[in-house]
Amino acid sequence: MIMHLLTLAKGSAGLLALSALARTLTLLCGAALLVYPAWLVGRLADGQDIPQLGTVVAVMIALAAAKGLTRYAEQLSGHTAAFALLEQLRIRLYEKLIPLAPAVTASRGSGRLLSAATRDVDRVEVFFAHTLAPVVTAVLIPAAAVVLTWNLTGAALGLGLLLIYLAAAAALIGIGRRGGRANSTAQVRARGALAQEISDDLRGAQEITIFGAQEQRAQRVDHIGAQIGEGSRGASVLQGLRAAAGQGWQVLALFILLLLGLPQAQEGVIGYTELLLVLALVPGTAPALAAIEALGISLPAALASAANLRELEESTREVAEPTHPVAVSTERDGAASVSFHGVSFGYPGTEREVLRDVELHVEAGQVAAVVGVSGSGKSTLASLLTRVWDPQAGEVRLGGTDVRDLELAALRANITVVEQRPVMISGTIRENLLLGSPAATEEQILAACRSACLSADIEAMPEGLDTQLGSEGARLSGGQSQRLALARGYLRGSPVLILDEITSAQDPLTQAEILRRMPEATDATVIMIAHRSAVLRHVGSVYEIDAGKIRAAALPAAGA
Repeated sequence: MIMHLLTLAKGSAGLLALSALARTLTLLCGAALLVYPAWLVGRLADGQDIPQLGTVVAVMIALAAAKGLTRYAEQLSGHTAAFALLEQLRIRLYEKLIPLAPAVTASRGSGRLLSAATRDVDRVEVFFAHTLAPVVTAVLIPAAAVVLTWNLTGAALGLGLLLIYLAAAAALIGIGRRGGRANSTAQVRARGALAQEISDDLRGAQEITIFGAQEQRAQRVDHIGAQIGEGSRGASVLQGLRAAAGQGWQVLALFILLLLGLPQAQEGVIGYTELLLVLALVPGTAPALAAIEALGISLPAALASAANLRELEESTREVAEPTHPVAVSTERDGAASVSFHGVSFGYPGTEREVLRDVELHVEAGQVAAVVGVSGSGKSTLASLLTRVWDPQAGEVRLGGTDVRDLELAALRANITVVEQRPVMISGTIRENLLLGSPAATEEQILAACRSACLSADIEAMPEGLDTQLGSEGARLSGGQSQRLALARGYLRGSPVLILDEITSAQDPLTQAEILRRMPEATDATVIMIAHRSAVLRHVGSVYEIDAGKIRAAALPAAGA
């Protein structure tokens, strides 16, 4: 996973290298702020001259100013690179997910995908901004300290300091290493599940309240919250142990270096200047190793999030683009025929066949209805026609062409599906109507609203088409939402229009008027998925699905 992230970081290699250089200079300045005073005290202990007070003050101010400037340069370059890479990562994720939609939303859940696109991408920032440069300096700064100690005092203190650094690094890396990654992975999945639960609860808030299921839903959220809390407690214990190790190794290092160096200083083998300088190197270089402690906390979570993102990116597409796509053809007044030939289909991960050997043909410009009990496969026909899924057997044709030979974008541009519970964006009525046809004129908008029996509702609103709907169309009733979605479908003007129970929330008079006006509103091939017999009186042919099979049914008698 680290190699995968490094590959992504190639485009910002220059900024990341600058960040590493600036961090190295920052840590060197920080170490010098401790080593320089220790050197002065050592020279006094050895009876040697030291610079004038003004010089000492000037050196300390210069080191502090340099540390501040290089720290700023490190943060600026590192975060500039990280945010640019996060932008690329988020765009990359969307580019990978768009061809998988809408099947990926159904299989993984919108809440989990939202968590990945926000929380997981943000967590990867830790790797780009707070991992690469700290890892470099965690090697360079201690190595420089060992070389300096070896040259000033000899092999004993140099080797001792080297062993101390290695032991400290091993302890900081090793604490919780085995369980840290697994815990972080579990946390990422649990937070995704929590996001999905909250998304489901917000979407179904009315139903949950009506059925009094608040406590039941709250218990589900509490259960996931308890899992997250348990994982966080384990991470906190590891964090405490690493913090203790981060302080403990410095105390131990000072004790060992005193044991090794003090006898040499007393015997005159080395001076007190050199001894104090080496002792000052321990706290002076500690921030370099402290980065390892921080990485032990944040890096596992970043890698787990990166792994989750990569898994999403590498998800297998349920449908593939054709190698040699052909153009969509319409047969009559901008309408296209729809055919199902020997189609059998079962949803992935299930054994039940929803459709079996289905034969269906709707002529271009015809209005047909598909009826059947709930779960019989009516809406599955629309999903196969728009290639949310591909059938396991048979062919689905649009305008006489197998839909698998059409580009997905072109296919879906020629089919409009109006669902029973349509999606409304936060915005005005006008913005929702123009969602699929942004170039529509005012006259076309008003005509579509009249055909959908929505004009009177809009005229009754003080701001008319510019009325704000609120979140998910909260200001509209169920019937108004359906009629707005129907008007939006008319505006799009695609060759095929699929209406999935779009009059289920209408009163009988409004429903009858919508159906009466439909022939004037569109020349498209219309497939109505419906239950009410009143709907069937306005269609040219009826097909009934039962137990995965489809058959032609008789139209209801007049007055039925």
